[in-house]
Amino acid sequence: MYKYILLFVMVILTQALIGDDFSDLNPPLTQKMKQHLKHAKVCKEPATAEEKFDKTFRYGCFCGENYPDIKDPSLKPPEYLTYSKRKDLIARYYSIKPYDTIDAACMQHDICYIYNGKDSQECNDAFYNRLKKIRDAYEKTPDGEKPGTKAWRCKVLASDMGAIFKTIFTAGDDISVSRFSIFAMITPFTLANKIIQKGALSMSERSGYPLVFERCTISTKTDK
Repeated sequence: MYKYILLFVMVILTQALIGDDFSDLNPPLTQKMKQHLKHAKVCKEPATAEEKFDKTFRYGCFCGENYPDIKDPSLKPPEYLTYSKRKDLIARYYSIKPYDTIDAACMQHDICYIYNGKDSQECNDAFYNRLKKIRDAYEKTPDGEKPGTKAWRCKVLASDMGAIFKTIFTAGDDISVSRFSIFAMITPFTLANKIIQKGALSMSERSGYPLVFERCTISTKTDK
């Protein structure tokens, strides 16, 4: 019993120490990045999210494993590139305009992985907190608590995507034993909460996520 109480306290303390911005993790904009941003366009076919937590999950232009699949011309993984080459690769990401606020968080998370390494828990922590801010912003809107509304669907998507980064499914190789234990404890509650969310849908609703052409664009203090 005491072990679980201690783990819960560790979760609270960890959350208090985690930052919610990528500005300290991602590199400052280079001239090349600024140029790409200036001419950025949304990808041709933004993905519509389906309610599943596996490697095929996609949303917008950036949300999903190895999506978009942009590589350095050498085809080397980012961890084998110099920081100068990593910045050049990041500039190519900035040539794609995020679909909405959630997609923008995914883009910053991708850039964080490229620059700091794919096992960076700091990147995951920043991503979780960015999505939590988006979720909270939607919850405060008039329709945020009404199942079946766009605001509710955007809130659920942000909540689910953020929550998965507090489970063992995204635990990298460099994760500590204590943090893995916390994630193992949280994972069943995350999955149970998803079942409850699905139960709130009416029979006519096929998905609790944004529909085709719906954009989750909302202002948060962390938007850049």
